[in-house]
Amino acid sequence: MDKLEQYRQAVQQVLTKYGSYKPINVQVDVQTIFDTERDHYQVVSVGWHNERRIHSCSMHIDIKPDGKVWIQLNNTEAHLADELMELGVNREDIILGFHSPYMRQFTDFAVS
Repeated sequence: MDKLEQYRQAVQQVLTKYGSYKPINVQVDVQTIFDTERDHYQVVSVGWHNERRIHSCSMHIDIKPDGKVWIQLNNTEAHLADELMELGVNREDIILGFHSPYMRQFTDFAVS
């Protein structure tokens, strides 16, 4: 299996796990959205809580054509980068896109 396919499977495995978590006492559907053609992956929540509409993205990961895995958004306490590394994604291929380009140099991950 080539590196890109391995990374796709790792991202989908991690997000599938978090997409399976359902909130209690809230009419919200947690969805995993996988665009494997363009390599965009998300976990979103859609529904209602009382009279309030819920539509939010909790996780968003992109795989760029150069093979870098960009964690664009992580609105959870999960350590996505660590979980991806456990599944074989190289540390130097993970970019914390939610940090500014300046701040990325101070992480243990790729800059861009």
